[in-house]
Amino acid sequence: MFKTDIVYTWVDDKDASWLEKKSKYDSSSSKLNKDATDECRFFNNDELKYSLRSIEKYAPWINKIFIVVDNQKPSWLNSDNEKIRLVDHREIIPSNKLPLFNSCAIENSICDIKDLSEYFIYANDDMLFWDSVDFEFFFKDGKPVYYLDKKINKFKNYKHIYGYTIYRAYKLAKESLCVDVPYFPYHNIDPYRKSLFLECKEKFKNEFNQTLNNRFRDFSDMQRMIISYYSFSKGEAIFKNTGLNFIDKYIKRKSKVAQYYTISSKTTEKIKNSKAKLMCINDSRKTTNKDREKIKEILENKFPQKSCFEV
Repeated sequence: MFKTDIVYTWVDDKDASWLEKKSKYDSSSSKLNKDATDECRFFNNDELKYSLRSIEKYAPWINKIFIVVDNQKPSWLNSDNEKIRLVDHREIIPSNKLPLFNSCAIENSICDIKDLSEYFIYANDDMLFWDSVDFEFFFKDGKPVYYLDKKINKFKNYKHIYGYTIYRAYKLAKESLCVDVPYFPYHNIDPYRKSLFLECKEKFKNEFNQTLNNRFRDFSDMQRMIISYYSFSKGEAIFKNTGLNFIDKYIKRKSKVAQYYTISSKTTEKIKNSKAKLMCINDSRKTTNKDREKIKEILENKFPQKSCFEV
């Protein structure tokens, strides 16, 4: 097993200073897509606290924990813990590109974290370990294992930024890397090799620079899925499909590798009873405060013990 770090991105959407910055740039352009600026993209429900508890419970082999922030700190975080380091945007993103609210651009910069190990995994703050996983779940023979999900429809007109940028990365990989892996990521905790990440950024320097120029998410963004495709092209990654899990040839069964749910009254019980290894609990425009309270109750029941990462 290689030394393996984890990187999170986190934001406190209630912070007055951050809100003032976002409002300034959000209101300065009428061209911004609602999908990029909606409150649900930034909502914090303390999922990170429970995700760190899930590391302690289910993935204690993780080495260092890096949390990428915009001059913020979770109020409950024990930053004196030697395994934790807060990484400010200013450490990994050029000052003339800040402030930055584009998750794609921020994620594309995590490989520049000082002292980040060659082997690392990346998680949004709403992604958790839902059961025990070991190093080989993410890396096999030193190669990242990419769990991909539903197939990309080459004839579909993707109207949301997320779907479009995935499709854009797929097309670029097919044309420039001769890699044809037409699948979406499973939208959960992903593994990376830092050296491959940096190589990919160098090869597609123009596309990554364009993404840095987009203060909010945009259809011209280069999605980090391109790094998976690049790794495939080098023969340095393993492809697994979580979408091909069938009871029989007609009935599809929900993946037990990793599951992704948008928070609603219809999904809370599914989240509670899930047997998956990894879980992503995502806000949407339709998520209510009542739904969020229910999810927090579920997380508290699943992870009741304070971790060493909390004050």
